[in-house]
Amino acid sequence: MIYLELTPQIKAWLETEPAARDLELGATLLLKVTRNRILHANIMRNLPARAGIIEYHLKKIYSRRLQDITHEQVKAMMTQVDAIATARGLANDTASPGATRTAFQKGKRTDHDQLPSEIRQLYTDNAEILRRMRDTHTKIRLITPDNSTCPDSDRYPLAKYLIEQDTLYRENWNKYDHYVKGTPVAALTPAVDPRTQSRNAEKLCHLLLGKYAANPSESLAQRILDTYAGIASPSVNLRAKMRSASLTTP
Repeated sequence: MIYLELTPQIKAWLETEPAARDLELGATLLLKVTRNRILHANIMRNLPARAGIIEYHLKKIYSRRLQDITHEQVKAMMTQVDAIATARGLANDTASPGATRTAFQKGKRTDHDQLPSEIRQLYTDNAEILRRMRDTHTKIRLITPDNSTCPDSDRYPLAKYLIEQDTLYRENWNKYDHYVKGTPVAALTPAVDPRTQSRNAEKLCHLLLGKYAANPSESLAQRILDTYAGIASPSVNLRAKMRSASLTTP
């Protein structure tokens, strides 16, 4: 079992100047991860002489853990990507029956031509956003262990971009659908479903916790806590991750 909560401690230890390192702490961290009591006993017999051994093993462990964290992040993102692809029909052939739908079947308002130009532009923009999302999804699907030495690293920026574009796509539809003719465009407040908002906050929490495990900071911890506060009913898995990261709330 991988104890990701130890990762920030290992990182901090490795970033400490060698002359200022707490060698006993380093040996303890190594023991907690490997549970190799024989190695730990040998190191403790002469800590100063075994400093290089501690550093060597902790560097290997830290490198492996970063890979594990990245894999978990990408795995969570790919779950979102798959859901988005299904909802938007991104894997469909452009020649499929869905491509022949009328403008109104695609969500165009009957009063579209009477809307302000800024609102009409949202409809136009979403067609381009959907095209970009489809292209990005195709690139993600083409990444395999056969053509990539590190599929997770190659998928990550594409998955992140697709998720961001989907957020913009939904925000545009929200504004377009809920605009009331005659009201100032600047006064438009998008409608947000509390359940959707809560689900999105939980997804964001999982991503931020992965980043926090690799590179903890006070600002990131506060952002996680603020996001967590917006979740109506956190999952058991998320609550466990928050406890592991020592980010529990009263």
